[in-house]
Amino acid sequence: MKRILYLLLFVALILLIPFAVQRLIQYRQLPKSITIITGKEGGRYKGIAEALGHKIETEHGIKVHYMPSPGSQANMRFIQNGEADFAFFQPNVIKDTSDFSDVRMIANVFPEVVLTHVKKDLGYDPFIGELKERENTTIAVGEEGSGSTVNSEAILNHFDNSSLIGNRVTKEYDEIITSFESGSIDVAIVTTEENAQIQKRIAETGKTKLIELPFAESFVANNPEFHLHEIPSGFYRVFPEPYPVQKTTTIAVNAQLITNSSVSASMVTAITEALMDPEFLSNNRLNDLRGGGKEYAKSNPSMPFHSGANHFYDPEIKPLLNPDFVDSTESLRSFFVSILIALYLIFRWLRNRSQMSQEHHLDKYVRRLLDIEQEQVDLDEGGMDGNEILKLEELLDEVTRLRREALIAFSANEFRDDAGVECFLMLSSSMSEKINAKLTRQRLCAQIAALQKEFSNS
Repeated sequence: MKRILYLLLFVALILLIPFAVQRLIQYRQLPKSITIITGKEGGRYKGIAEALGHKIETEHGIKVHYMPSPGSQANMRFIQNGEADFAFFQPNVIKDTSDFSDVRMIANVFPEVVLTHVKKDLGYDPFIGELKERENTTIAVGEEGSGSTVNSEAILNHFDNSSLIGNRVTKEYDEIITSFESGSIDVAIVTTEENAQIQKRIAETGKTKLIELPFAESFVANNPEFHLHEIPSGFYRVFPEPYPVQKTTTIAVNAQLITNSSVSASMVTAITEALMDPEFLSNNRLNDLRGGGKEYAKSNPSMPFHSGANHFYDPEIKPLLNPDFVDSTESLRSFFVSILIALYLIFRWLRNRSQMSQEHHLDKYVRRLLDIEQEQVDLDEGGMDGNEILKLEELLDEVTRLRREALIAFSANEFRDDAGVECFLMLSSSMSEKINAKLTRQRLCAQIAALQKEFSNS
């Protein structure tokens, strides 16, 4: 039985080892190439993605492909579908994370601020001004599919609670510049990292001014993904006039670096190390991540962290196998275990059937006991001839010998599991008692007969 069981385990290992080795190599080795989503021209996604890709190419020799994208919503779909390996996104653009079960978080990278640029000669507040004035306001909310559009709609609906207030148009970065210069838009709500080139380009047109978001605290209270952010006076331009004119309070949401769960842990760890390198953070002016370190990178996660990122944040936690890999192969492992159990049950059934068709090793002992019982019965029925006592003693010795041989031949497991062994022991003990009783009676009868004969002769 043990030999068959070992054989089954060996066959299972032979089947599983090639698959496990392949998955382990995929998990541990770096790929030959990766794809990073860059975002739009003029945005910070593009600049940081290209800088990160260049660092990976230089340090690891991995070919990096870049993919343009309109923004966060599209980025999530690309990562979920496995069309790209790494991307940036704003966590507030998704409401149900169950639609993106394969997306994993790596780090918060920088706060994306929501800035409101308006025409210089706009004489009213586009958020809380008179309704008649705001009805005809043309507002650029961002490009379709971008996080900027989601943020703009959330802000406008927070103040108006209606999509009818203002004429909302979607425009790319370059279109925003030309629209302000031509006067075809009144307001542009632009969400980027505060150092993004598009914010500076809007300031350089000389056609706009930056206004504060009113009731920013109440908006943050109702939208916990956001936090308050301040833009210092003159941050984008000082001469000929500061832009903004005074310190401006607005809101921001953290941009997060994400990946697919199938990307190897080693690759994700390499990306995380490159991102968190102090020189890289300094060169790309990622001041929040540089100052906050791992605490900022891991704060407020919108998705589960990839195991490769956890390896960087907690170096002592490095399991041999990727937890995502373990989860993804659970059904396969269950299938193999079920096959092994089925094979074992079939083996036991065949073995029991074979044993039932063959003579049990107890049979010879039991048959001899039955023969001894018949012999002692015949002795009892045959009367006394003087040799009966000797024959009974021989039979008693043979029963003792049979019991001793059986005890040597049987294992402890057979004593515990086989009811036939217990039955044999009870039968042999009963036989010994019966022969002893008969032997005692025969001896008494012989002694009585001797006394009678002696009395008769006297």
